[in-house]
Amino acid sequence: MIAVDFFGKNARFHHVGMAVGSIRAIDADVEIVDNQTQGVRMAFVDCHGATLELLEPLGERSPIARSVKQGIKLLHLCFEVPDVDEAVAACRASGFHRISQPTPVPEYENRRIVWVFSKDYGLVELVEDKPYSS
Repeated sequence: MIAVDFFGKNARFHHVGMAVGSIRAIDADVEIVDNQTQGVRMAFVDCHGATLELLEPLGERSPIARSVKQGIKLLHLCFEVPDVDEAVAACRASGFHRISQPTPVPEYENRRIVWVFSKDYGLVELVEDKPYSS
């Protein structure tokens, strides 16, 4: 197996984002958080040592509503990085393009996230490993 360093040497896998019609139908007891910024309800569950982020649309205008209707479950991979700006610069060499601005997200303890996309690897979320302070 060849190791790739798309997002910098200190990047590490964080979770897989999955689109679902109903989080409660999957796990009645899980803590659900409404993320108005992203237009989703979200919950994290452990699946044999891998973290899954279950994402349920907050209405028809949610960016994942179409995925749910089409039965597309796998949405993204997420990697935790020391600095999202440096990670974005690093992944450009592998064909990734930033598709959002780095934004502090309250649901992630005010850590900044950014979305990048590659036609070869798909959608990736990058999340900083520490809370953002301006």
